Amino acid sequence: MAIQKSIVLAHFAFFLLLIVAVWVRPAGPFVLVVTDPEKDASGNMQVIGDAGGRLVWSGRYAWISVAYSDANDFAGRLMRAGALLVLNHDLAVGCLEGN
Repeated sequence: MAIQKSIVLAHFAFFLLLIVAVWVRPAGPFVLVVTDPEKDASGNMQVIGDAGGRLVWSGRYAWISVAYSDANDFAGRLMRAGALLVLNHDLAVGCLEGN
């Protein structure tokens, strides 16, 4: 019985992981960019610029920002330019539509 519960919990955890992975996947022209926290805002802007994008918003932390580009491979270009993470911009709570 305990093994069956473990299997069910493992499947449930895997299912939740898949949902989160789909939710945070960058989609569309706006993305949330996370760069090296030890660099200042210019480091973040350099990564975005090197990837051919534009800075849209940056909040309290200069190493986290929202960037924009029409390029289909923008997320990959950000990673090659030095971004640590590129996520769905919906995770940037409060920056959408001026909220």
